[in-house]
Amino acid sequence: MDLAKRNQRSVHIWAVKALLLLVSYNVPELNAKALPNCSYPAVYSFGDSLTDTGNSIAAFPDQFAQVELDPYGFEFPMHAADRYSDGKLPIDYLEFGVRGRPNYPWLRSIAGDFEYGTNFASAGGSSRNSTGWKPDHGFNTPFSLNAQVRWFERYTVRLLTYYYYKNSFGDSAVVQTTLPAENSLNQSLYMMYAGFQYYFFDLYEKKLTPGQGLDTVPDVVDAINTAIESLVGLYATEVLVVNLPPLGCIPSLLTLFSSQNSDEYDTYGYLKNINLISTTHNKILQDTVTDLRAKFTNVTFYLGNLHDVYIDILKSPESYTCGYGGKYNFNMEVKCGETGEIDDKFVNLTSKNHTTAKKYLRFDGIHLSNTANKAIAMAFFGGKHITPAGGFNCTPDYSRFDGRQ
Repeated sequence: MDLAKRNQRSVHIWAVKALLLLVSYNVPELNAKALPNCSYPAVYSFGDSLTDTGNSIAAFPDQFAQVELDPYGFEFPMHAADRYSDGKLPIDYLEFGVRGRPNYPWLRSIAGDFEYGTNFASAGGSSRNSTGWKPDHGFNTPFSLNAQVRWFERYTVRLLTYYYYKNSFGDSAVVQTTLPAENSLNQSLYMMYAGFQYYFFDLYEKKLTPGQGLDTVPDVVDAINTAIESLVGLYATEVLVVNLPPLGCIPSLLTLFSSQNSDEYDTYGYLKNINLISTTHNKILQDTVTDLRAKFTNVTFYLGNLHDVYIDILKSPESYTCGYGGKYNFNMEVKCGETGEIDDKFVNLTSKNHTTAKKYLRFDGIHLSNTANKAIAMAFFGGKHITPAGGFNCTPDYSRFDGRQ
């Protein structure tokens, strides 16, 4: 079977499978009623553009201005314009499930509510320590995982200092603000979802070949492990570690690394050598979490297998909402949120239809849609593709998933 026919076949197979599985993700809501409600005093998150809710654009507003343009945030008005999605991210759904509030970024200075945790993730932030960083117009920041952990460390000092003055000298000694409860740091949930930035954007910008990317995997996972151990050394007693989606299925990379050689594609038409990066990363990460469980027996480590959730709900490479042209509906000349000309034709990618958007799992050819992110959170809450078995063993308030507050 030639590649074109094989890709066409995969469209029908995965479209049907995705629709069936999206319906099945409503099952946890019905079957988990006997479980206690999910409740953490706060949630703290670390990572890159798959988790950042506004830190990078706060620090570099010109460099990341794209995420304030339609259709970013289309499904989450007044909040999600600082997110690389058309709506909520997985961290938002986790936060809404346990506290009913968004996960506000550390660098947000206006209208932030930090009572239930803080987001330290940074779009463009590498898992490995940034050295020799300099400002540019690319997709990078100096806010590596190491920097994010240092932010959190400083945050805890300020939080404890606040309560010291409040308890010692009364309310008049502090500025009244919304902060987590005094003794909540070691009762909160910590989410680590990292690695995507390092692999994807070095491939996207052709700084790495797939083979070179594969060679860096042990160092990337080691950096993630170091960050997790640092959090445990501070206050973390419950940590959710999330693995990576299959990189070789992402439309932008399918476009940039397209080949006439059918041997470079798997049976579903995805790039084998790029998928090998994410599968290798996930295997080493799984082994790392196993080692962490043995080393820190008083800490609960959840491993969220986002890779397999992604595979479960994956449609064809062509099926995402915001793009134009080519086999995979992606063109570097005019990307999501932009206008321009392609082949002498004006293209406007600054608007989107709500009804259409809810049918798709990818958003901008790189990041997942609000629909997919919701399915991921529901899978984890429902105990699917998460270890230990049963996951959080609690029931979120699903009615809050569509919240705006």
